[in-house]
Amino acid sequence: MSVDRFGKIYTLIVFLYFIVSGLNAVFDIDAKLIRIGLTAVDIDGKIAFIVIYSSLMVGLGVAIALLYHFSQGWRYSTILAVTIISSFICFRVVGSLMFGVLSTVHLLFMVIEMIEVALGVFLLRNSGNNSEIKKVSFFKIDDSSN
Repeated sequence: MSVDRFGKIYTLIVFLYFIVSGLNAVFDIDAKLIRIGLTAVDIDGKIAFIVIYSSLMVGLGVAIALLYHFSQGWRYSTILAVTIISSFICFRVVGSLMFGVLSTVHLLFMVIEMIEVALGVFLLRNSGNNSEIKKVSFFKIDDSSN
């Protein structure tokens, strides 16, 4: 199987992870709150959690799908996924340093997330056709005035 095919599969898996994770919290908010060690004082707290967590996760999944659709390739979606998952790892470390403890739950999540990031980076580096990514320029320089 080619790197391109694995990239498409990776993108699909990450898309599904974000969508399912976000929707799962909506359909079973009490279980999600318990699983991550949170409590909501009232219904407003539950709604706030849904807005923060579910909208973030579903929004990321939709963004990954839209990038895939409009770029007609998996690379931009993978760049977004790797960036977001790397951010999760970073802030798990920051939170652990702030509170002086790294629980086994967070350690397990970090290990899984590091594998996801490593796989995404591996796919991007070995995609062979990096010209699609290299041609993107945030600063256009007009050389025609010479």
